[in-house]
Amino acid sequence: MLNYKNKWDVLSMDNRRPATKIPIAMKLSLAIPLLLATSLQVSAFSFGQNVTIAKKNVKLSSVLKDIQRQSGYNIFYNEALLNKQRLVDVNFNNRPFKEVLKSVLEDYQLDFKQVDKNIILSKRMGSNAEVSADKTILQKRSISGTVKDQDGKPLSGVTVTEKGRNNQVASSTGGKFEIEVTDKDAVLQFSIVGFEPKEVTIKNSDNIQVSLLSAMSDLEEVVVIGYGTQKKVNLSGAVASVGSKSLESRPLTNLGQGLQGLIPNLNISMNGGKPGSTANYNIRGTTSINGGGPLILVDNVQMDPNLINPADVESVTVLKDAASTAIYGVRGAYGVVLITTKRGRKNMPVQIDYSIDYGLTRPTRLPKTMNSVEFIKGHMEANKTGTLTSGQTATDPFTALDLQKAMEYIANPIPENSVYIQNPTDVRYRYVGNTDWVAALYNGHAPQVQQNISLAGGSESTVYRASLGYFDQKGILKAADQAYKRYNLALELRSDLNKWLTVGTNVKFNRENDNSPASRSIGNVEILNSGLWPIVPIYHPDGNFAGQGGFTSEIAVLKQNGRSLTLENDLWLTGLFEIRPIKNVKIIGDYTWNTYTFNNTSNVKSFHEYGVDGIDLGLYPWTATSSVSERNSNDSYRVFNIYGQYENTFASKHYFKFMLGYNEEYKYLKGFNALARNLINQEMPALGLNNDVKPAVDAAIQDLALNGTFSRINYIYDNKYIVEVNGRYDGTSRYGRGKRYTFQPTGSVAWRMSEENFFKPLKSVLSEFKIRGSYGTIANQYNDAYYPYVATMPYGLGQYIFGNEQQTAVNAPGLVSSNFTWEKVTTANLGFDFAFLNSKLTGALDIYTRKTSNMLVAGFPAPAVLGTAVPQRNAADLKTKGFDLSLDWKDKIGEDFYYNVTLALSDYQATITKFDLNPLGTIGTRYVGYKEGEIWGYETDGFFATDEEAAATNQSQLFGGKWLAGDIKFKDLNGDEKIDFGNNTISNAGDRKLIGNSTPRYQYSVNMGATYKGFDFTMFWQGIGKRDMMLGGNHFWGFTSEWATPSEALVGNYWTPENTDAYFPRLRFGGGGNFQTQTKYLQSAAYLRLKQLTLGYTLSPKLLEKIKVKNIRVYATGQNLFEFTKLYKNFDPEQFDRNNDYPLNRGFSAGVQLRF
Repeated sequence: MLNYKNKWDVLSMDNRRPATKIPIAMKLSLAIPLLLATSLQVSAFSFGQNVTIAKKNVKLSSVLKDIQRQSGYNIFYNEALLNKQRLVDVNFNNRPFKEVLKSVLEDYQLDFKQVDKNIILSKRMGSNAEVSADKTILQKRSISGTVKDQDGKPLSGVTVTEKGRNNQVASSTGGKFEIEVTDKDAVLQFSIVGFEPKEVTIKNSDNIQVSLLSAMSDLEEVVVIGYGTQKKVNLSGAVASVGSKSLESRPLTNLGQGLQGLIPNLNISMNGGKPGSTANYNIRGTTSINGGGPLILVDNVQMDPNLINPADVESVTVLKDAASTAIYGVRGAYGVVLITTKRGRKNMPVQIDYSIDYGLTRPTRLPKTMNSVEFIKGHMEANKTGTLTSGQTATDPFTALDLQKAMEYIANPIPENSVYIQNPTDVRYRYVGNTDWVAALYNGHAPQVQQNISLAGGSESTVYRASLGYFDQKGILKAADQAYKRYNLALELRSDLNKWLTVGTNVKFNRENDNSPASRSIGNVEILNSGLWPIVPIYHPDGNFAGQGGFTSEIAVLKQNGRSLTLENDLWLTGLFEIRPIKNVKIIGDYTWNTYTFNNTSNVKSFHEYGVDGIDLGLYPWTATSSVSERNSNDSYRVFNIYGQYENTFASKHYFKFMLGYNEEYKYLKGFNALARNLINQEMPALGLNNDVKPAVDAAIQDLALNGTFSRINYIYDNKYIVEVNGRYDGTSRYGRGKRYTFQPTGSVAWRMSEENFFKPLKSVLSEFKIRGSYGTIANQYNDAYYPYVATMPYGLGQYIFGNEQQTAVNAPGLVSSNFTWEKVTTANLGFDFAFLNSKLTGALDIYTRKTSNMLVAGFPAPAVLGTAVPQRNAADLKTKGFDLSLDWKDKIGEDFYYNVTLALSDYQATITKFDLNPLGTIGTRYVGYKEGEIWGYETDGFFATDEEAAATNQSQLFGGKWLAGDIKFKDLNGDEKIDFGNNTISNAGDRKLIGNSTPRYQYSVNMGATYKGFDFTMFWQGIGKRDMMLGGNHFWGFTSEWATPSEALVGNYWTPENTDAYFPRLRFGGGGNFQTQTKYLQSAAYLRLKQLTLGYTLSPKLLEKIKVKNIRVYATGQNLFEFTKLYKNFDPEQFDRNNDYPLNRGFSAGVQLRF
């Protein structure tokens, strides 16, 4: 019972009658549907609710408390209305709520009024009851409205007071209120704990909408940590988090896309722009030379974040240091990402949210190649000297007539002009078209649509949420007809069965469909748009596809080569409980079962090619044999967690919390692959309908088990001194008996210096300052093999034939080291948390060192007579150093303009401190002192001006052919009058030196947002401050072979006797020695990219009242709109490998969000 003297009193709801008891032994599968029914029933309270009360000589406040507990309504009243000395007798047996309330209030001359689930008591008009000194009781005007937070969420329990009068009400669970005021210009005051108070002058409006600004410091925020939550102000480890607000302002097709750049040193890269593309996660840089990434949990269960719906995410927490991640043991050595999904809230009215977003995407950066005239001229120039890369003589395939015909086609581009016969006595057609293969292959824009709908709510005892998401994305390749679809279903239900038991369930289902061409080069941009000469047209004049054999266009392949269909289903079922047996003690448990199925059918079709004259030239050689393949996997995964915790505060200054738990996991994987060739009918692909002599069949079964006991102890003294100790005894089936278990203790401390007395003079400026420190060692179980400690015997087709058949052979097993053991990851972290100017400016700085020791490397080379591979050894160490910095400014201008700016900056470098395999320091592999990403190269010294100068310079070790004028000249750094790489070691590198590093340095982001009345605006920039990259391939160097198609940027920019100041050397096939890694062509891959720009507008609630919609927001957004970079224009600074990457996309979309 909240008792406010001379104000309004809201009776406590903590003692409400418990729900009908259900036997504890009843299975959860039966309990869950009953919970849902109960939640719907609770929401259906009405004045028909009956109550039973029998008491004598009690105060009226006691009777009201019983009525509230049994009816489910909140009762508000002013204490002055009640005569505290007067006692009453009541006796009602199962009587209607309204009847009982009227009866007990009669003698007090009181009336009541209902507002939603609230009952407000007032003095009966004309009575003589003493209420207050205010005698002005007559109703003048009724004012209603809604109170929300700055994010638009309704606020219940807000006190609404008419300024200067003893007149108050409280907002309902939907944020609604109604109050009678006595002055046409009355001022209403709105207040609630955790928000800044606000005054609103009524004037001529009878319905007002009020938004309250949170008064809670970011440091008071509660964040999710391993197996629990904790106030940010009490954290002693390196932990960072973002809420749903940071993700909801824009449409997201992938969670990683939304998280990129938001949290310092959470490094996310997208795997190209193919429909359904995924994201890679990394925390704090280089982990191990064997790889390894963070553990990613969704609602405390390990899950692929690429499969979940971003619209279902409530918060994301990143645990960075050993003290924070040790609770997860051997899987958390390189950080942990905790994703928490949305759920309903208690006493939340039913809320339905729907959103739809339609967008168009196109590639960020695509190369532009030479046209046919430029190409022929360049090809002829490159062929002036030397030999072709294939070893043929230097007879150029192009002639002056070809050049003339190409120019004629450009002047009159009709199909008939794209081919001609050069020699009437040798009837062979020559192509002289002008095809821009980039434009021919890529759509201007590809559409995508995303829809989400959710239903959430809750009563006093039960909360629920259900959501459904749909995403449909088309590809940017014109001929590919790519289609990707994803469906997401989520259900969550929790209910308090009584005061000490809560049960719940969580269901997630994800489904992905992908329909793509079976072409081998669907993601290979280099093959797609530079593997064909621009002189080759798309079609012959008769309509057949042009090009044959090695010159077959990828458009022809994409359209005729068959399809690949993939279906993935991912189902997660979780049951959970929370038991509160005694005060301050909780026991929490959950069990999750997951089944994942993957099915892919790929039908590769053969197709015919035709000459210009329509003659059938036979089958396309690369897929002359039709085939069908089936790949299937059926995996299962189960997880059991149970942990208990005790939490208490002693003598007001000693806070103590202890947790002890157990985790067990098991994963089973079963896969099957089959391939059959020579289909009887390739339009009806089936494994059984083929003429394959011996179809290929393969299967695999693997499993993995993990269990561990974990514990955490927290102690805080006087809100100043914080200590946390974590430990886990963990085991995995990846290691053999005797080495499967390891113990990992870690610890952290913090000092809130700002709480000390000597700090008080600074509090007006520096309101919060905390120093943190942590240290710990965690074993790492990352390993590609499921049974690396077992010597397996590989098998396959042998070299011998018996009875006209090739026989299966089993080979000698590989060797396994007896010393094979865990990698160890030791992290030390020093952190600072601070808040300036009453928490308008908050931030955190962390400096860390992470050492990975006992890394697995290949064993020392052994004689071939051994007959098998040498075992791996724990023989390498790595040290990573870096920092994370985040700054956040939040403020408002006037009453309606709110704005915020968030900056993030991080950096890391990794150095090898032990590497037994390379004692000489050979360049090209790791060695002691090697910095990950380092680039060795030559220092460029311009071009040779004459053939004589080139002949007088000894660069033969780089290229044994002929060096000529226009080739690149390198500096003789060691003064031995020749250019070479010495013995290729760091002690004798010849004329090479360290010229750069490809590690992304100084990763930063700036996130800006503002709201003004109904308008909202967000702008997000992300970039890298320093990164070096040596590019290559046709799109950089040009004629890497005589078959290549160079970039348009090469035109007029290569060396000739008349153009000696060109950027590129002279044209020559293969480049000779010109393509060496060197200073002149080392690129800066630093960039700043506008990742997202959004403008939205939320309609006024007054406009929505008539159509019964609570909220409508419309918006337009852009993604990857533009970038600033010095990188060569054919390449994207986030994507360098043109040979294997599908282009990243820019996106433009618009949508609407509705709430009912």
